Formats: sequence, C-alpha cells, structure tokens
Amino acid sequence: MLKRERRNSIPPRPACFIAKVICALATVVGLVAPLGTLPAQVAGGEQPAASATASKPETASLQEKAAQAQTRIHDNADDRGQLMRAIKLNEAGVAREVLLRNGFTAQDLAGAKIVLRSGGGKGTENEIEISATCCDPKEITIRRGGENYIK
Repeated sequence: MLKRERRNSIPPRPACFIAKVICALATVVGLVAPLGTLPAQVAGGEQPAASATASKPETASLQEKAAQAQTRIHDNADDRGQLMRAIKLNEAGVAREVLLRNGFTAQDLAGAKIVLRSGGGKGTENEIEISATCCDPKEITIRRGGENYIK
C-alpha cells in the first residue's frame, strides 16, 4: 500500500496577518480619501444652484439655436445631404461647417464636442435631430434616423 504524504500545515504567523490587515486598510483609505474632494451634489444628481443658474441662459440659447438649425437643415436639401454624409463618415468638421451656415456662431461651437450618431431604425433615414447641452462639457449631438441610435 502506498502511504499518503502528509503536508505539514503551518499556521500563519500573527505578524504576517497583522501586516496584511494594515495593508488592506491603507488601500481602502487610499481609495476612499479622494472621494471627499469631489464636488457636492444635490439630490437627483444635479449640481448646486450657484453653478446651475449661471449656465441656464446659455443652455436655453444653445437649445433654441439647435432647434432652428434643425428646421433650416430639414428645409435645405444640400445641407441635409451634406450633414447625412458627415454623420455616415463621422466627419465632425463637415458637420461643424453645416451648423455654422445654419444659425450657430463660431463662439457657440468653440470648445464644443460634436457627437454624430447614425440611426439603427428603418423608415426615418432622412430625419435629423440636433440637440445641445451646455457648459461642462458643451456638447452638440446630431442624430440621423430612427429611435435606435448607434453611437
């Protein structure tokens, strides 16, 4: 018969266990401490009123310009076609030019991120929707097509 070898199980040293606990606590404190420096948020994820009130007029202005540009582009077949191609080829520079011709100013688009999304649905390929959000970061989203958007 074969004898099974016995492995000697050596209990962990108390000093080693204490060192591991201390390292784990230091890691947790290191991960949690930076959270205290984040800006405070109001219930619902909104920023405090001081920063929100400063950007409301600019946000409303951008959204109004987006709606006007959307109407103008819808009525102009050349601009609509150029914007459709820009979305398809993901050319933000071309989209920026079309927006400048249709109501946005260079100041409106300065520092703005232009997001181009193509639609995943069928039947509404010729529809374009333009929306704008303001101030950290300023973002203009142009969507083409149905409700199922592909980023």
